[in-house]
Amino acid sequence: MYLKLVADILLMRPEEAPPEEAAKRCMIDASIKMAKMLGHSDAAGALIGSLFLAEGPLSMDELVEVTGYSKSTVSTNMTLLENQGIVRRMRKPGDKRNYYVAMQSVDETFKAENEKIRQIMQIHIAAMGEAERILEDAEGSDEAERLRRLFSSMREECVRARRLIELVSPFSMDELIEILKREVEMREAGEK
Repeated sequence: MYLKLVADILLMRPEEAPPEEAAKRCMIDASIKMAKMLGHSDAAGALIGSLFLAEGPLSMDELVEVTGYSKSTVSTNMTLLENQGIVRRMRKPGDKRNYYVAMQSVDETFKAENEKIRQIMQIHIAAMGEAERILEDAEGSDEAERLRRLFSSMREECVRARRLIELVSPFSMDELIEILKREVEMREAGEK
């Protein structure tokens, strides 16, 4: 389903579309492509694009109106996008409705994703610890030994991933770029 926001453009030849509307269509299409690459629906992409293009926060009803999607489709996708740190829910003073905004800062999304990965690694580490405790009572079967090796190896990977997230989390993306740029320059200078 295409957005009501730009549906009229589809009826026009490309050269007839006002530049502002064609530019909006371009961004909505890109948002849909990006959403698909992340395993999301066209609706999720259209919602992200609509929020990105909006002049301010949009309510659920406004998102339904702008996109033409059903309220249940909008609600389901907004919950998913919010849980992934792509959009943020907010309230306006004196208004009980929820409003949504797309994360305008990649740093915000980067930090939210880092925290989510850190939590996922922590859950895996805890589960492997519990699984290893359960295996203490297992006899020396081949399967028990295979699981012990698997858990040990995976724990190391999860600890490394969690450590990486802990190291990068305090920094903005610009700071990380500068740190890595200096490191690359030092390595390149050492190779010469």
